[in-house]
Amino acid sequence: MSMKLKNLLILVFMLIAGVPLFVGLQSLNHYTGEHHRRQMEDHLNSLSLIAKKRVLDVIQRIEDNTALVASRTQMRLSLAEWLESGDSEDLEVIQRILNDAKNGLRHLKGLSVFDSQGKLVVSTDGLSRATPTLTAAWKAEAPQGPKRAVLQLEQEQDQVLLTSVAPLTLDHRLIGYVRLAFYTRFITDLIRDRTGLGETGEWLFAIRHESGDAQFAMPLKYDPQAAFRRRVAKDRLDIPITQALLGNELIMRNAPDYREIPVLASTRYIADLDWGLVAKINEEEVNRLLNQNRIYIYLSEFIIVSVAVVAGILLSIYIAGPIERLRAHTSKVASGRFEQPPEAGGWQEVRDLSQHFSYMILALKDLNDNLQQKVEERTQELNLVNRKLELLATQDPLTGLHNRRYFSERLDQELSRAHRYDGPLALVMMDIDLFKAVNDAHGHLTGDEVLKGVAHYLAAAVRETDVVARIGGEEFCLVLPECTKSSALTFLERLRADIFAMNFRSDGAEFSISCSFGVAFMDDSSLDANTLMSHADQALYQAKEQGRNRVMIYSSDGRVVPVNEFQEGS
Repeated sequence: MSMKLKNLLILVFMLIAGVPLFVGLQSLNHYTGEHHRRQMEDHLNSLSLIAKKRVLDVIQRIEDNTALVASRTQMRLSLAEWLESGDSEDLEVIQRILNDAKNGLRHLKGLSVFDSQGKLVVSTDGLSRATPTLTAAWKAEAPQGPKRAVLQLEQEQDQVLLTSVAPLTLDHRLIGYVRLAFYTRFITDLIRDRTGLGETGEWLFAIRHESGDAQFAMPLKYDPQAAFRRRVAKDRLDIPITQALLGNELIMRNAPDYREIPVLASTRYIADLDWGLVAKINEEEVNRLLNQNRIYIYLSEFIIVSVAVVAGILLSIYIAGPIERLRAHTSKVASGRFEQPPEAGGWQEVRDLSQHFSYMILALKDLNDNLQQKVEERTQELNLVNRKLELLATQDPLTGLHNRRYFSERLDQELSRAHRYDGPLALVMMDIDLFKAVNDAHGHLTGDEVLKGVAHYLAAAVRETDVVARIGGEEFCLVLPECTKSSALTFLERLRADIFAMNFRSDGAEFSISCSFGVAFMDDSSLDANTLMSHADQALYQAKEQGRNRVMIYSSDGRVVPVNEFQEGS
């Protein structure tokens, strides 16, 4: 009877200790595996998002540089004069301006100027006038000429270039185009840097072929000759790069890549340029990492269940012991041998074992809480990186002022608000006079200090509602909403005088600078941002022509006049 009871207790405690624990650990194993996979997906998704923002930031810089070159007033005037007279001196002026621009821009291969028909006028690459016109792909995208820069990837010999083409206008008429060709090192560096993508990870970068297929624009890890040679059919919707070009930003599990190998992929779409970006890792590597994690969990499960079973057996033996001693004592009583009854025991150990199980459950809960905390910390880090990227996308890195992209958005907003409420608005373009001479005489580092000094003064001088931005080189723009014409001109005259009074040092010697200002007011509700910018640009050009260090105003009758000749109602 005692042996049967002992065996029954052993069996019961083995079931009570082992089965629920085994089932619970199996559920934990499944949850941990799925959680680990989701962590890898979140990691891949974060990498692809950061990569997309890096590409967009560089694209914005290229657009800003293109707009800066296209805004060179002297280049446009010389091009217009050459188109009328064919004077070679005008070509020399354009060539000199292009050479100066090329020397001031990084990763630039060359610049070219074309006439309004798309025929080459002058180039820094030494191209002849017999060079073909602008590419057919560009004409197909903007057959009548774009209103802004058009960017596209092109293959030239054995290298891939990113070209940016912008219109050149003068007095509201198209006179030609400027084309900038940049090396794509920022993309190739991104593709080659596979940090965080494991052993099999890879970046894919594709553009849309004229047939609609996805065409790889950069070398691949497993196909170095893939650029502009390898394509994926547009009807292969199961392949990540095709989904990226469809504008779908998602995580794809067990999706075939271009080699038909199952991968875990994160897709991104750059809408403005119709580019697709994919970060991927082979599913084989993902599963291998998950299996390694499962091995550790299975080993832990085996140890825990084994300990629980042994503890159950020992507990069963300990509980059955008093019963056996009581049975032996009863036998002695029945035979006439009286002895002190044995002490009952064993239940304290049961309570201790229950406490151990409670500690184990609390330890598992702590493990889950720690995992959740790590996920939250990673999310906060990603949000911080996103905020920094957003700041980089709207801030000029040298001066800390807003950049051209942010300025364009705010100008549209303030112009819309002025139209809606019929309020005053002034747009100011200012340029540091003879800034190239400052760089030549004192060096580019001193030139940068001049730019930062002017920027710091402007940021401190404007109101909170005003907008001040560096739109390129030594050129700044201000938007003054809710500011009357007389107040704006008084403020600008003070700016001009204060900047002229500033002193800068270089090699122990002091020097000063001056600035020219062009002002345009919103006198007509039909004026758009481009027209207002053109008026301010014309006024700035006249300020330069009239001797610099002055404020010129574009009046409502189309004339450009100095401050002392401007009337409030004009």
